[in-house]
Amino acid sequence: MQMDANVAPGSLVLLTTKDKLTPIGEDEAFDFNGAQAQLVENGGDLGLLVLSFSGYFLQVPVTACRLLTAEELHGYDLVLGPKSSAEGLAQQMPDLLLEKGYVTTHVMLPARTRAGILATVKQLDEYFGRLPFEFELGYLGRGDSRSDRVAMLESLESAAASGLLAQEQSVAEHLRLMKAGLLQTFGFRLSSRTTLLLRLSGATGADSEAAEPPNAAQAEAFLALMGRKRLCVLRFLGPAGGTLRLIPKKDEAEVTMDVCVNMQVVFLTQQYEYQFDPTGECLVLQSFFLEEPLQLVFQKAPAVGKFSTGLSAPVTKTPKGQQVLVKGMASRDPCEADLHEKLWAAVRHGGCDGFLEIPKTRFDVDQYVDYEDQQRAMASFKSYCRHQGHIEGIEIFDAGFFNIPEQDVRGMDPEQRIFMETGWMALADAGYKREQVRIDSAHLGVFVGISGSDWRDVCRTPSANGVPETFIANRFSYVVNLKGPSFIVNTACSASLVALHSAKTHLLMQEDPLDGCLVAGISLNVSPGTWIANCAGAMLSFRGRCFSFNATADGYGRGEGCAAAVLGRGKYNRDDDTTCGSLAASHSNSDGRSASLTAPNGPAQQRLLRAALGEARLQPTQLDIYEAHGTGTSLGDPIEVSAVRKVLAQREYPVMISCSKPNLGHLEGGAGMSAFCKCILACMHAEAASNQHLRVQNPNLDIEGWPAFLLQEAAALKSDGSYVGVSGFGYGGTNSHALAFGHNVVTSRGDNKKHSAQAMLRQVRSTTPEINMVGDNYEDWQTTGLPHLSIKSGQAFEVEVMPGRTHWHELVPMKPRGISSMSIAGSFNNRVPETMIARDRPGLFSYELTLSQEEETFQVFVDGLLSQVLHPLEPKCTSRCSQVAGPRDVGRELAWLVK
Repeated sequence: MQMDANVAPGSLVLLTTKDKLTPIGEDEAFDFNGAQAQLVENGGDLGLLVLSFSGYFLQVPVTACRLLTAEELHGYDLVLGPKSSAEGLAQQMPDLLLEKGYVTTHVMLPARTRAGILATVKQLDEYFGRLPFEFELGYLGRGDSRSDRVAMLESLESAAASGLLAQEQSVAEHLRLMKAGLLQTFGFRLSSRTTLLLRLSGATGADSEAAEPPNAAQAEAFLALMGRKRLCVLRFLGPAGGTLRLIPKKDEAEVTMDVCVNMQVVFLTQQYEYQFDPTGECLVLQSFFLEEPLQLVFQKAPAVGKFSTGLSAPVTKTPKGQQVLVKGMASRDPCEADLHEKLWAAVRHGGCDGFLEIPKTRFDVDQYVDYEDQQRAMASFKSYCRHQGHIEGIEIFDAGFFNIPEQDVRGMDPEQRIFMETGWMALADAGYKREQVRIDSAHLGVFVGISGSDWRDVCRTPSANGVPETFIANRFSYVVNLKGPSFIVNTACSASLVALHSAKTHLLMQEDPLDGCLVAGISLNVSPGTWIANCAGAMLSFRGRCFSFNATADGYGRGEGCAAAVLGRGKYNRDDDTTCGSLAASHSNSDGRSASLTAPNGPAQQRLLRAALGEARLQPTQLDIYEAHGTGTSLGDPIEVSAVRKVLAQREYPVMISCSKPNLGHLEGGAGMSAFCKCILACMHAEAASNQHLRVQNPNLDIEGWPAFLLQEAAALKSDGSYVGVSGFGYGGTNSHALAFGHNVVTSRGDNKKHSAQAMLRQVRSTTPEINMVGDNYEDWQTTGLPHLSIKSGQAFEVEVMPGRTHWHELVPMKPRGISSMSIAGSFNNRVPETMIARDRPGLFSYELTLSQEEETFQVFVDGLLSQVLHPLEPKCTSRCSQVAGPRDVGRELAWLVK
């Protein structure tokens, strides 16, 4: 078929010119007659830009090529070029794997890129060596691998391996795009992959010596990896080719293929082993796609000790279904709370006051502050407040860690710097690794609550992307390579709780689901302008503190800081040490028309709290701690307490009322996240922190006759699990509330530490089994530990736990009765059961169906009995690997669907 201006880029073409062509960027002309290529750009009569399969960009006339037919593309199932649809190819791979167990792809790598990679590998020769002999079969397949040397990409110098990093990212994209299709087709829940293994095969010279034999722990980790691998990706970069043999593990035909440069082979490791015989020196990039590890569930054990108590604690209602989990936290708050654990120590144990006199490194206090006379200061347009909840070192920033150029750092808002460091600390606490996220990217959203920035007032070298506040979130997504939504929220004092609510909403969306969210609140005070403006409205405390609920409350004390948390989906499990707690509910609303634009509104606050309790399906009696907004104003505190009382009036146990602003100051836009992190920590400790500076209760607080404690000392909670709510009210009328839930996993009061099952599991996991590495094949090794290579979901084991060692025995279930026949009935045969054909393998039956319409439904019957139906768990199920239920008597709606 001849080319024309309508042929779309991405089409495969065959070059038919008899003249030699000079590739773009090359000096020498080559013969490309009969060469295959992909159309990159169609210029019509001006010519075509194509990339040949050998990796050269060519400018050719329309008459010098034609469209490639499917018959001419022999040796490859797919072609991955610069204009190929990666999503489309990934959708085809599962079907091809199901059909024959492997997929061959031509990866169109530019010749210069490939040559650069090969040159880089030559320069990094010192990093290559042999694997332990015992591991070579598992990694390198069959055959003589004594001349093969390998290196892990992560061990190479990152600057020199930049071309290889692009290959790593390409393989990572394969995994991301294939996950859903492989789950639907095979039931594989792929969770990760191995870092690229660089294999130099067929190199000339003497054989290398194998590495030292592995110890038991290394052998155990190797077996666990081999048990989880489901796909093997091999990418051949040459310069030589060779022969690849896919050797079946069952009674199937062996597959032999000639390997060419830029060829990629993906195969099912449960179906094939492989052997590669190179014709010369060849660089092979290899990665395994791994299924998520099976989780061990402790069922029962002989009694090893009983624990009892004379008093039973009240049982806390645990959230049901899928929840929003807090997977990691970080803090950069006053009181030197640069870790969230230090934040809890400051507010719970230390009774810390994080207020300091504003240092002159921020601005000239003597010029802008008159702290001796409030009225004189307001009349002369000065600040009467000289203290703030202070954090040190906002001028210090590790630009090298984030790869930010020095010229960009000079003009960067310090709020960007502090958030980037605190945000990454939260991601690290949640288990993310910098290089892995940078290479693979992550589908995480970034939501930052702020109430403004003073930086534009004092920055001497402003930059286009250093001053605008939106870059606080956007720069972090760019630097860390996060692909989810990224934006700031500015609703003043409720901003970070509104950001938290927005993150939860995005996380629970079904369309393009996020892997997680990073939520933060940030506020820094670097200019005297905001101080003077707040003092002009008499909003700040003349004494420079937040005296929340105290009789001396006369305004709020400003603070600065940053706190962040990483959210993910899942079900809360107190035994999961990767989870801090959960966001049980959140809600936002507005005051609407109130006494004034900035006046708090009690009914709106009541409605907000009721909505959050309703979402969590809680009764008012089940809220343990209320973390108040509590700015320490004579108007705001009584309105808030009155609103809370109206919602939580009926109590079985007193509600604890706490506030962190006397410790940290009012962080304005960042206040909500610091308070929310405190709530999660309160759940983890099952404790409520005291209120600093509470000496004489504000007489306007309406708490008489209401079982509520305005805490002056820390107190333990009534039960091991607890709910803690926190509110934030923006002075423009936007309100938000978040409800935290968690169990005591820290203190000795919790029953978690004395749970014999958990103690047993910890001992089982920490003990290295005895492994007898006999023979050349790791599948023949004998181990007293978990049988990683044969374990399946649902298997049960008995574990003997002895000092320093364990011994696993499989509990073999009773063999079910034999099945003499199977029948099938559906829409194709008027639901009249027809006997299926018994195959050679016991228990295996088949039936050949010819579709007479676009779709047919069917069910299977055991022994021809209409009351013994095998069926899926959902109507019209199309999944090949869904769970089979029955046999039992069910209706026709639970059936499989064939399209």
